[in-house]
Amino acid sequence: MIVEGQIHGGVAQGVGQALFEGAEYDENGQLTNASYMDYCMPRADDFPMFETGSQVTPCPHNPLGVKGAGEAGTIGSPPAVVNAVLDALWSGGHKVKDIRMPLTSERVWRAMQ
Repeated sequence: MIVEGQIHGGVAQGVGQALFEGAEYDENGQLTNASYMDYCMPRADDFPMFETGSQVTPCPHNPLGVKGAGEAGTIGSPPAVVNAVLDALWSGGHKVKDIRMPLTSERVWRAMQ
């Protein structure tokens, strides 16, 4: 259950990176979203329930055979989200080949124009 929770959290972090999270600076180089009031981070209620799967392979380099799993969801989720958005834009007739993260609604709208 702990590993499944870590994977869920990792997926949420990766999706957050793809859709919400980004440091924004003004023309003077001042960070404009330096507080959590201005910085959008994913929360549990931003996500539906989803199923995870894993393949257990003991680590041969320590006596317990254990290894970390928390970062697993963070690796594949950003490119999966970006590719899904690009596929949706392409199938909608918008020949967009690249878009910069985070994929805010404004960036997606501008890409469609």
